[in-house]
Amino acid sequence: MLEWTDHDVDGLLVREARDLGVQERGRILLVPGSMHGWWAYERWMPVFAEAGWTPLAMSLPNHTGSRAVPEAEFLTYTPGDYAAAVRTVLSGLFPDLDPDFQPPVLLGHSMGGLVAQLVAEAYVPHALVLVSTVGPGQLGPMRSTAYPKDRPVTMTREQIQEVWFRHISEEELDVLMDRLTPESPNVINQYSNGSVTVDPSTIRCPVLVVGPESDRTPVHDTHTIAKLLRAKPVIVPNVGHDMPLEHAGLPAASTIIAWLDTLAPATP
Repeated sequence: MLEWTDHDVDGLLVREARDLGVQERGRILLVPGSMHGWWAYERWMPVFAEAGWTPLAMSLPNHTGSRAVPEAEFLTYTPGDYAAAVRTVLSGLFPDLDPDFQPPVLLGHSMGGLVAQLVAEAYVPHALVLVSTVGPGQLGPMRSTAYPKDRPVTMTREQIQEVWFRHISEEELDVLMDRLTPESPNVINQYSNGSVTVDPSTIRCPVLVVGPESDRTPVHDTHTIAKLLRAKPVIVPNVGHDMPLEHAGLPAASTIIAWLDTLAPATP
C-alpha cells in the first residue's frame, strides 16, 4: 500500500510516495521540466516506491503547489534560481547527521535535468539520472531565436501534442493542459542559448542518461550528453520527449531501478 505525504520546504511542495510493505533501499528526488510540476512523475512514482526507492517529486517556484513568485521577478528567473530551490529541498528533507546517511538519487527531466546537473556540481547525490535532458551549454545552443522577455512562455495544445509526445490521448492532453504552468522566458532563453554550462569534472557520482527514441524537441543528443558526462546512455523505444507522461514510458522507470540496484545491492 502506498502512503502519500506532502512536505512544505520553504514554500516548495514535495510529494512523497512510500510503500510501507517493502524495505526502503534509497530515496529519489524528482525535478520536473519546464512548465511541469511534481505531477510529471505521478505515473512513475508507484513503480519506484514498490521497488523500495522512495520517490519525492517537487514543484519548482511558481509551479503547481509551490510558492508564487511576483511576475516581474519570475520573468528574470534563471536555471540557477531553480537549482537553488532544489538545494533548499535537499537541505530541508535530507539532513546528513546520521552516520549511515545515504544521499538521495537526483533525477531530472528535460530542463530539470540541466538543473540537476547544476546541483550535482557541488552536491554529491547517490546517483544522477537525466531523462530527456537538456545538455550543458558547451554542447551548443538549442535555438537560434529567443522568447520575448516581457511575458511568461506558453505553448498551444497542438505544439505540445506534436513536440512533446509520441502517443497521448485527447483525454490525457486535456488533463495536461489544465496542469501546465507558464514558464519564465529567461529560464528557457538561458538554457536554450548555450549560456548555462556545467563542469563535468565536478560531478562525482554515477550518471545515467535516458533518452527517448522520438524526441522532436531541440534538446541535445542523448549519446553526446552521456559522453560529455562520462555516463551510461539508454534509449527508450516508442516514446517522445515527455516520456514520464506516456504509457510507453513506464518501462523506463523499471530500467532506472535496475540500474540503481546495481549501485546499491539489496541488504540481506
